[in-house]
Amino acid sequence: MIIRQEQPADYTGVYELVKKSFATSTNEGEWDYLNEVRKKDIFIPELSLVAENEDGRLIGQIVLYKMEFASSDNVYTELLLSPLSVHPEFFRRRIARAMMKESFRIAKEMGYKAIFLCGEPSFYRKFQFKPTYEFKIFHVVDENKNAEWCMALELTPCALADKSGIINIQ
Repeated sequence: MIIRQEQPADYTGVYELVKKSFATSTNEGEWDYLNEVRKKDIFIPELSLVAENEDGRLIGQIVLYKMEFASSDNVYTELLLSPLSVHPEFFRRRIARAMMKESFRIAKEMGYKAIFLCGEPSFYRKFQFKPTYEFKIFHVVDENKNAEWCMALELTPCALADKSGIINIQ
């Protein structure tokens, strides 16, 4: 498997991959969402990666892009992971793990300190993501301040210490 930066020539294939990957999900439209992200200044081409198998077939995709969260006295820019896709024929082969590891390495080299996401806690806990409320960062719709699905990963130890606030991510 090769993990490399996504190129514009990959967009159609990635669109189909994301659509197939999310076919049974309640996150309908995830494939269109990625196309919209690419058009915005939050998009970071170096953090949009694809995985190819030995035949050159696209089997995975990950994108990290800029997002902000606000504390009472500051606005912080970090990264949001969305979407992460693996072709259903290639599930449970550690492809998602490899793509995350590579994208997180690049993000850290670029100076980012944390990654946020909204996702399935049982999946992302395996990769050391924690609910954002543990960092005193709360999703805007989390009225009870205990959303397990809103998660963060510190790329740098204590990156989110003393940065309590509100995020509004999807």
